[in-house]
Amino acid sequence: MSFFRDKRGGGGIGRVDRFYFGFLIGLAEYSRRRAWWVLLGALVVSGLSLAYTITHFAISTNTGKMLSADLPFERAQTQFNAAFPGLDKTLLLVVRSPSPSLARQAAARLATWLGRHGKGITGIYEPGAGPFFAREGLLYLSPKALWTLSDRLSRAQPFMATLAAHPTLPQFNDLLVKALAADRTQRLPGLDRILAALTDTIQATGQGHFALMPWGTIMTGSVPTATGHTAFLEVKPRYNYSGGAPVQTALASVHEAIRALHLTPDHGVQVRITGEAALDNDQVQTVSQSAGLATTLSFGLVLVFLFLGLRSPGFVLAILLTLFFGLTWTAAFALFATGPLNLISVAFAVLFVGLAVDFGIQFSFRYQEERLSGDHAAALGSTARRVGSSLSLAAAAAAIGFYSFVPTDYAGIVDLGIISGTSMFFALFANLTVLPALLTVFNPRSAAQGPSPLRVLLARLPLHRYPRAVMAAVGVVTVALIPVVWSVRFDFDPMHLQSKHSEAVRTFERLLKEGRISPYPINVLAPNLAAAQARAARLSRQPTVGRVLTLASYIPDHQNEKLAVLAQTALVVPPFVFAPANAPEPTTQALRVSLVQLQGRLVSFARAGRDQRLAGTARALARAIGDYLARFGKSRKALMTLQRRVIGTLPWQLRGLQTALNAQPVTIATLPPDLRTRYVAANGAARIEVFSSLNLNSNENIRRFVQSVQQVEPDAIGTPVLLVEGGNAVVQAFREATLISFVLITVLLLLTLRSVADALTILIPLGLAAMGAVAAMRIAGISFNLANIIVLPLLIGLSVAFSIYLVVRWRAGVRPWFLLDTSTSDAVVFSALTTMSSFGSLAVSSNPGMAVLGETLFIAMASALLSILLVLPALLALRRQPIVNTT
Repeated sequence: MSFFRDKRGGGGIGRVDRFYFGFLIGLAEYSRRRAWWVLLGALVVSGLSLAYTITHFAISTNTGKMLSADLPFERAQTQFNAAFPGLDKTLLLVVRSPSPSLARQAAARLATWLGRHGKGITGIYEPGAGPFFAREGLLYLSPKALWTLSDRLSRAQPFMATLAAHPTLPQFNDLLVKALAADRTQRLPGLDRILAALTDTIQATGQGHFALMPWGTIMTGSVPTATGHTAFLEVKPRYNYSGGAPVQTALASVHEAIRALHLTPDHGVQVRITGEAALDNDQVQTVSQSAGLATTLSFGLVLVFLFLGLRSPGFVLAILLTLFFGLTWTAAFALFATGPLNLISVAFAVLFVGLAVDFGIQFSFRYQEERLSGDHAAALGSTARRVGSSLSLAAAAAAIGFYSFVPTDYAGIVDLGIISGTSMFFALFANLTVLPALLTVFNPRSAAQGPSPLRVLLARLPLHRYPRAVMAAVGVVTVALIPVVWSVRFDFDPMHLQSKHSEAVRTFERLLKEGRISPYPINVLAPNLAAAQARAARLSRQPTVGRVLTLASYIPDHQNEKLAVLAQTALVVPPFVFAPANAPEPTTQALRVSLVQLQGRLVSFARAGRDQRLAGTARALARAIGDYLARFGKSRKALMTLQRRVIGTLPWQLRGLQTALNAQPVTIATLPPDLRTRYVAANGAARIEVFSSLNLNSNENIRRFVQSVQQVEPDAIGTPVLLVEGGNAVVQAFREATLISFVLITVLLLLTLRSVADALTILIPLGLAAMGAVAAMRIAGISFNLANIIVLPLLIGLSVAFSIYLVVRWRAGVRPWFLLDTSTSDAVVFSALTTMSSFGSLAVSSNPGMAVLGETLFIAMASALLSILLVLPALLALRRQPIVNTT
């Protein structure tokens, strides 16, 4: 029991507790004598654990629980969610089409289908659509735009009335022939736009592209957008975490609706799915798939390095089985202690494999060394006596690194801290019981009859000869790295942790860029609507604010003037004239003849030269008709396709116009209920919705937007606020966890080693490893984020564990120049390489969050290994070695 005792009488690690030291030896001896019983017990517990894991496994994507509910902005968000339930966790369907009418039609059809046949859907909302906006929509035009529309309708009344009575391509062509023959003063308003639009429609149809006659823009005189038109649909899905894809049922219904309604680009419509629920679903799927792949790859890489290090199938199998038992225990504990895994704690399996294998490697390497000079029983007892306490200290240090997250406000990582911290003790227990039992049953013989090539290489490093030069070089590098470390930033946007190949992510980012219906609005809660209006006025003056909405924003201004315009229009153009009739399909002959007649009239008009600008448009249309007739003039299918593309949405547009001419005064009371409940709560509290004028794909723009709004409304909430304030809270939690971990591990080292110098010898390489890791991240272009923020506190625990093994061996009397030529250094290097490969397996994940976590962990472990191998021997060479009693 005096193996670690030194001349100073502090007792060191060997005197932490005499009872515990004896317990370790007794545990290993019991596992040797009762090997089959130990393995049977482990197998039973693992079977029960595996059954529990399978029946209770679930992943939660609720990012609302990632931070402490006691934070001020989290409390404000909770209050808002209680007042306006149902606004979050939605699917946003983005319906795009070159035709605004077709986009709105498609969204309406989609909403109807989902309402009737959709599964896993609890609510549907159409922004700016429905019977109310169909009737009152013209009141939202400006007075000038409404007067312009009224004038165009009055002048086009004969044309539109005739077409409404017989909405077919031959009738339309006949009306154009007459319009071209009319005197310029009596000419149809917007005739040039009609001819140009018809030219584009015919040309696109002839080339096999989908195009519709833009009746909406023709009637209103508005300019069509180059990027098409968009309608939106919000779908509230029902979450179900048991299947691994929480809103898959609702998404399947949406995709079924798209197929059933033929809402595809071939039919002029494209439906994209995004929104918080879709992003959650993608995240869960990629994390679940990636976690399985990473764990499998981790086991494979661990297997390779174990064979390279131990060079014995028996030892490798024993360590892998020990890993399996410990992993099943940890998985069951994780689900029992924390419930569904979150997007961070799901990485516990890879972390466990990478960390727990270290204990098995340390035990096995030392066992091989002891076995060279004794039988199995003696070697096992000697191994437990010589490394059991150092393994316990390493496990405690690693556990502290994990547990340091528990007191912080980063609730999302608290679960990982609890799971992984406890898993260190599962790993320790398994390696002190199951591993000795397996070694007893397998009784493997080491294939290594001499030092490994890696140990030979390490032994040749002349670090002990030039310790002062090594430390001077380390000092210079450290000073040079300070500005690099200082420039590292924290990326708080979780969108950067999602796959850029995801449809939901691409659509989300496009909406952020376009800003028309930004998925990142800020919300402000006012006591009532009057207060909301006053606050909205102040917010609208902020430089980063694009528009501000309250319920009052949906009350059209200048209603009396607009209603008077509509009443006057109705006298000249009675709404009933726009009622489209159900006309029979025209014959092939009628379609062909009407096109030929229109082509002839266009040629005559252009030759007359009375209107040079319109003549050019007429010639272009005549050529388009000629080309189409030359290719498809004998095909009824092609001619009917042209009929549908030209007449297209006209009947729907006419019915909408007929409804809109009957608009009524709009008040708060007449607004649709689903709109009112989105802006005024049951208790009278009013919502203010603030949209930014900036492109919120940039973290800097998000921060500017939030700060600008908070200058006026400090209690503002919403996703941008949660991102910025949450990011600040995470950084603070990271600082707290790092400090807690460092302090507790320092205390642990002082209590166990009973030497300030020895504790500093372990901690100095740790600090250098941390600086090296952060600098390497900066050089590699990796920022800290919500996934890899865990690295530095973990690095403290992990690198301390590796240092402990070497310092303990040094305290046992091994000279610094022999330290790297021992089984301990072999074990440290292979353990570090195995851990690095395990962590590195995360880097191949298709989930960017897990990938960047793997990259960062790999860099951190590489930095720790280099620091320990290069700096620690030099530090020990500068110190006076204790005199030990090895009896």
